[in-house]
This record gives sequence, C-alpha cells and structure tokens, in this order.
Amino acid sequence: MDLLSPLSLLSFLFIFLLLFLFISHFIIPAPPYYGPKTHPIIGSLIPFYKNRHRLLDWYTSLLASSPTQTFVIGRLGARRTVVTANPDNVEHILKTNFPNYPKGKPFTDILGDLLGRGIFNSDGDLWLAQRKLASHEFTARSLRDLLVSALDSEADGRLVPVLTSACSERRAVDLQDMFRRFAFDVICNISLGTDPGFLDVSLPELPFVNAFDAASMVSARRGAEPVSAVWMVKRALGIGSERQLEEAVGSIHEYINDIIKRRKEEINVKQLGRKKWGGTISCRGSSPAATATRRYGTW
Repeated sequence: MDLLSPLSLLSFLFIFLLLFLFISHFIIPAPPYYGPKTHPIIGSLIPFYKNRHRLLDWYTSLLASSPTQTFVIGRLGARRTVVTANPDNVEHILKTNFPNYPKGKPFTDILGDLLGRGIFNSDGDLWLAQRKLASHEFTARSLRDLLVSALDSEADGRLVPVLTSACSERRAVDLQDMFRRFAFDVICNISLGTDPGFLDVSLPELPFVNAFDAASMVSARRGAEPVSAVWMVKRALGIGSERQLEEAVGSIHEYINDIIKRRKEEINVKQLGRKKWGGTISCRGSSPAATATRRYGTW
C-alpha cells in the first residue's frame, strides 16, 4: 500500500493535467491572440527560430496584424517579451512612467561587451548620474544644432558629390550601404569628434569601421539566439562569434583610446602655450615638453 500511494498520486495529477489542458484548449473559448504561435513548455521557440534571420520583418507583420499594435512573445530559455508599436504605450514607457521600465539585466548583458555601462546600457542611479553629466555638456538645442551641422557638412561634402558622380556615369549604387556609411560618419563626428571618411570610397577603410560592424552584428545575434544560454556558453569558452566580438571590441577600444590620447595632447599643448605666452611658465633647464610632462603627467 505504501508503494502504491505515490504512484496513485502521480497518476491522479497526470490525469488532472490532461483534463485541464483539454478543457482550456478545446472547451473554453480562448480570447483572440495575435502573437506568434505558441506551444506548451517551449512557447514560441519554433516560430522564433524559423524567423531569427528576419526578426524585424517578422515583428512588423505581427504588429500589423494586432489591433492594439502590441503582442507578447515567450519562449523557452528567454524572458517573456512585450513588443509594441502603439504610440500610447511608447509614450507611457519612455516618458510618462520611464523609471518603471528599466532595460534590465538580460538587455544590458547582451550589449554589455560593446557598450559597457554607459548611458545607453545602464539603469537607475548609474543612468541618472550619466544623464546629468551629459546635460552639462549638451542641451537639446546645442545637440540639435551640432547634428544639423554634421548632417549638412557630410551631405554637401560627400553624399551629394557621390550621387552626382554616379548619376553622370550612369552607375548603379547600393543606397542602403551608402546611407549606412553616411550615418556612420555623422555619428562618429558627433560622438567622437573624428571623421572616419567612411562614405568616401577613395579613402582607405579604417579597421575601426570593420570592427564596429562586426561587434554590432554579433551583439545583435545575441538577442536573436533562440536560447540565450548558447551565446553565454560561447563567450565563456571564447569560441565562434564571441571570440570575434572580443577581438572587435579590443580594436574599438584601441581606436577610441588613441582619440582620447590625442585630445589630451592637444589640450596640454594649448594650455602650455597660454602659460608660456602669459609669462607664468619657466623653461630654464628643461624643455616645454618635459615641463608639461611634470605638470600634467603621462598617459
């Protein structure tokens, strides 16, 4: 009797589960559902895997078929995700109740190797501190003016001549690739204060450009993995795309560190010149460079 009791209990629970699934799926009418097809336990893992190479198009079609422009997707090995294009929802999330919708650890983990813990990949007090720091450097008006100036310069100096040349030569151009290059130059101009010249195909291509493309692509693939544990294991072992990401991020850091170093040198030279002409610096027994090194240190 003692041996049969646990078996009887398990049998009862199994029968109860079957009855519950039968009633919920075939007897009780389900409310309208506009998201991807779901299955017990694995959720939407199968349709997600099938559409992993066209997630944007797939999400767009699901949003278009939903009366609320919103759908929910849940799959085994990943957190439940709400996808919305409803303007009221977007305003609620990004403006009205923004503190209640942090990016969350799954999101920050995906982009952490590329973006670190900067303003675009942080939450809470860390985000607020960086937001306040950025507000001292940029106002909405100054940022807009800087963006317009960078767009005008890149469009007049490179984009229009390239299109004009292609038109006069009756040569086909890849507009998607061209606008990608255009956007990359503008973003680097605003965020880094440097011009990679990516739109000018006559200039040699910088390794930084290829590294940034590779890092962005691998980071995007992380979010498209059907099971998030896959990329985590690859990162722990340092293999495949995760090794490529590590090398690309290293190249990006090297490029940006060089920019920072040059900026510091320029600032030091300017400050040194002002002090020299102001009569506040003495170079007796040492060169200006040596004096600057003692005053400002090395990098």
